[in-house]
Amino acid sequence: MNTRARKRLAISLLALLLVAVAHSGQKEQQPKFGVRVNLVSLDVEALDPVGKPVLGLEKTDFAVSENGKAMEVSNFAWLSDRPVSLAMVLDTSAISAEKLTVCKTFLRVLAHVLGRSDDLCLYTFDTRDAYLEQEFTSSRPLIMDALENIGVPAGGSGGILRELFGRTPPTGLAIDLALKKLQAASNGRKALLLVSNRFRGLGPATVDHVRQSGCTLLTLGFDNKAALLITLGGDKISRNQLMKESGGRQFSAETPDIPEVCRQIAFSLKNYYALGYLTEITDGDTKARHIDVRIPGRDVVVHFRRSFQPER
Repeated sequence: MNTRARKRLAISLLALLLVAVAHSGQKEQQPKFGVRVNLVSLDVEALDPVGKPVLGLEKTDFAVSENGKAMEVSNFAWLSDRPVSLAMVLDTSAISAEKLTVCKTFLRVLAHVLGRSDDLCLYTFDTRDAYLEQEFTSSRPLIMDALENIGVPAGGSGGILRELFGRTPPTGLAIDLALKKLQAASNGRKALLLVSNRFRGLGPATVDHVRQSGCTLLTLGFDNKAALLITLGGDKISRNQLMKESGGRQFSAETPDIPEVCRQIAFSLKNYYALGYLTEITDGDTKARHIDVRIPGRDVVVHFRRSFQPER
């Protein structure tokens, strides 16, 4: 084979190689749709009929389902005295000076019942706006100083006229601000304590935001007879949904034993069963999935977050 023929052959081979490489690149650029496996983690609290924690449960005691399908519990542990980041949100929109004093006492005692590794921040809101009183801190003196500076706004006491004709407080805004602050909190366990004597200004959007955040929401409140005299069904439903969706609980401020209630809140936040299960997610699937956790054969009330939202 002469030199010219060898060159033509080399050029032809090079051309074929370039075509093959081009086709290979086109195949690699084609979109691929797959399935990934995700670990869903749940913080679960189990209580007996009188509200006391049920301890000593095993993995086999729990039945978990997602969208009605039974799921195998792959991870299980009892976590005790875990560090928590807690956002305290205090409603001063329609509260008497006497009840505000009780609320501030609750928060002071709770701050001291919680451990030194627990971070706290404090928000308040009235009928006009929501306010950050103290950034997240482990310093209890800073929390005490912030609480000391909180007072009742002008015309802040409650009553049936205020419930009927008063401005709706920006409860949803205060919760949203606290949830955003919790995103950057240092501890793995994140929770929000809403302290109010009427729980107005709540709606479906707030429920969705709490659900998506993955934070646990608890409430501390009084028996508000004025609020019960008018139709506040939407707010009441949303309040219950907030706790149910996030796995939280409600606590009553109508008690002479404030330290005991604070110990119950602290135990609820820092001691729980950690369950995990694996679920398959198809690319592009962002629909929320309903979660159910039961303890068959036991008279037990179970608190857990009720949904899982795949990442976008």
